Amino acid sequence: MSDQAVFRTFIPEALEDRLQAGIRWAQAQGAEGAEVYMSVSRSRRAKVQNGALEDLTTSKRGGLGVRVLRGGASGVRTGIATTTDLTREDFKYLFTQAWELSALGDPDPWVRQAEPSGVDDLPERHDPRGAALTPEDRINRALAVEASARAASDKVVAVRDASWADGEGATLLLTQKGVRALDLGSSCSASIELALEEAGDRQASWHWDMGRHPGALDLAAIGREAVAKGLRKLNPAQIEAGRYNVVLHPEVAVDILGIVAGMLSAEAVLKQRSLFTGKLGERIASPLLTLVDDGRLPAGLGSEPWDGEGLPTRRNVLIQNGILGTYLHTLKTAAEMGVPPTGTAGRGTGSNPGVTCFNLFPEQGDKTPDQLYALAGEGVLITELMGLHTIDPVSGDLSVGASGIRIRGGALAESVDKMTFAGNLRDFLTGIVALGDDLHWYGSSAGLSVLLADMSLGGA
Repeated sequence: MSDQAVFRTFIPEALEDRLQAGIRWAQAQGAEGAEVYMSVSRSRRAKVQNGALEDLTTSKRGGLGVRVLRGGASGVRTGIATTTDLTREDFKYLFTQAWELSALGDPDPWVRQAEPSGVDDLPERHDPRGAALTPEDRINRALAVEASARAASDKVVAVRDASWADGEGATLLLTQKGVRALDLGSSCSASIELALEEAGDRQASWHWDMGRHPGALDLAAIGREAVAKGLRKLNPAQIEAGRYNVVLHPEVAVDILGIVAGMLSAEAVLKQRSLFTGKLGERIASPLLTLVDDGRLPAGLGSEPWDGEGLPTRRNVLIQNGILGTYLHTLKTAAEMGVPPTGTAGRGTGSNPGVTCFNLFPEQGDKTPDQLYALAGEGVLITELMGLHTIDPVSGDLSVGASGIRIRGGALAESVDKMTFAGNLRDFLTGIVALGDDLHWYGSSAGLSVLLADMSLGGA
């Protein structure tokens, strides 16, 4: 089946025609603009626990939202209405609701809409192999993840959840300007959560991976890595409070870089709610750090041809050699700041566009993890941070729980936990002294090992 045919199993042509008719009807009522955003997906999941099937599910979800723009002398008022009923013969009632709500909103002089532009020249994002799996296939894949974990160590005492999931979905944005931005994609994922025990100490661990199709996942490696993480955590010691050279594991770095990217939202900057307000063009990080968001990365799991407003996606260098290069914009914030848009709008069915990242990654360094440990000398490898959501987005202050592995003489030693990683996000950005060559993707974001100099760690 062609991608076009698959797309039509999610959003039939007749449904699209009814939505276009709704847009025309809204214009006839006096709307300056009218938009429809629709998302429909199908997913399947098998979950096993300790060798037995726990859950086998299949689901289909869908919904659409319409946004109506009411013009005025002082700006545009917007109204949004949503539904999950895609079987209606017409959607005039939904546009009526949005039109009535638009009269109640505050006028905004910066609301903008995209003109039709761009083409879908990306590699196909949909692969049929996941949907072709049978229920037995999915169960066996979940069981295979669990089996690989149990084979990796006799210290595994329980598997709380080993899962396989696959799905596909379609989105469509239509506007009165002629924008027709569609996307069709698929994904598969596998995960495991388990417990290990040694000498009375019990530790939980988990791991996951995802890809476009079943062949992209190494099920045995997922199980082994979950066990390896757990073994590193057993029988932890505590460190004395002090200042240490710190290596961040790629899983930790990817989370912190995601928080940094979130603070680069132009909306947050305009509201004075970002650490990086007024820092455009200034050095905010080590010259070693270049951070990129690329919506058109050929193999990227987050790649899409258009953003949530219908602009072609693009490669944006957020931080280049430590210099803040751009904020992330919607059309609205770009107009308010008087800069070109960045093609980074995301969208849900029930909200105005907001910024998003598509494929976020740092440029790779040139040091192996072992070389970073050697450079650290006497330090700590941090493998887990708890409470990152508590970072103050305005000041950048942070104080979060941490666990990891002690580095002694430039090599990994004993497990350590109950640490406090405290300071300011600026410390992380400016304290980078080396980057690893171990770039690893976690879905649509990537991380790598990062060596930070002279960081404060709280301990016993």
